[in-house]
Amino acid sequence: MNVAERVRISFPRLDSLRALCFLSVFFFHSFYTLVPEVRYHWLWQHVKYGLFRNGDLGVNVFFALSGFLITYLLIAEKNTKGRIDVPRFWLRRVLRIWPLYYACVAFGFLVFPWIKHVTGQVPNEVANPWYYLFFASNFDTHNPDSSTLALLWSIAVEEQFYLVWPLVLALVPTRWFPWCFAAVLGQSWVFRYVTQDPDLLYGHTLSCIGDMAMGGIGAWIGSSERGRAWIARWPSFATIGIYLVFFTLYLFRDRLAASSIVGLVFERSCIAAAAVAIILHQCFGRANFLSLPTTGFLCYLGRISYGLYCLHTIGILAAIQILHRIGADTKLWQVLVLQPVVAFSVALGLASISYRFYESPFLRLKERLSFITRSSSGTHSA
Repeated sequence: MNVAERVRISFPRLDSLRALCFLSVFFFHSFYTLVPEVRYHWLWQHVKYGLFRNGDLGVNVFFALSGFLITYLLIAEKNTKGRIDVPRFWLRRVLRIWPLYYACVAFGFLVFPWIKHVTGQVPNEVANPWYYLFFASNFDTHNPDSSTLALLWSIAVEEQFYLVWPLVLALVPTRWFPWCFAAVLGQSWVFRYVTQDPDLLYGHTLSCIGDMAMGGIGAWIGSSERGRAWIARWPSFATIGIYLVFFTLYLFRDRLAASSIVGLVFERSCIAAAAVAIILHQCFGRANFLSLPTTGFLCYLGRISYGLYCLHTIGILAAIQILHRIGADTKLWQVLVLQPVVAFSVALGLASISYRFYESPFLRLKERLSFITRSSSGTHSA
């Protein structure tokens, strides 16, 4: 396919949204301390278990965002070419995900135990490597010793989604897509109603896949001119309400889930629906004070967010060790300010190096196989 035959689609504000999702997860994992004077201080309690206690919801938004982008681009391919080239789609996903993913697997199972050994600690990795080799770590019942491995369950869920979703959309007529989204959402609700096991509700594919389906619904709406025109007409008070709903869910998610069986079943879908509404506003809504930047540092963080997500626990562990060795981890401000600054700096350095020197060659090859090209303003390619 030559350049003239390619379709150019740009959602530059989604890079900034990715960055915010990463920062939510980063702060959720930050502020580690064993010092009693810090742990029992009201401010540390408020930050760690108040403000960022639901920071892991950044992963939920990542799922909804993946569902939206992948579905939108597959719909565009099917509408333009009349079909979806599934093997080509899979190859693009391999080039984007696998290099860094398997580097993290190697680090977790080989390098991390060696680091613990040479620093006088006892390696205790109980995770099953076979689950990680085949993108099934979200089904592994053992909690990994390496925090880098602990993050990869969400990548496994996304890879399982990438394996199945293009096949479904390739085989099903376009007019039936909404029924596919509804079926996936329905099975997710049934699974959550029947299971009610916290671990399965958090990481099982059948529980999480509803977030991607909700993103697919958003893509279906945004893929039509009528849908985009409807979004562009959203009044300011409606968009403000969407963000208020999301942040209310962000702050009080645990209370919603614990309120009743209804809350337990539908809380993920409520969060995903609010996230998708934000995605639609950022992509197709009228610009206002809630619109995210399309250039600058936040966009850069979004472009390297995959590396930041996979590598940020290395930064956190490095910060904990460095500050402990120099005796700068005993005061409240050191844990709340100095630790995340050092951790973020290390993670940013690692992710930048990874993106520039390790991931970029694979990304350039991926672009050559893309049906959707990437513009200089930040297009997201399938």
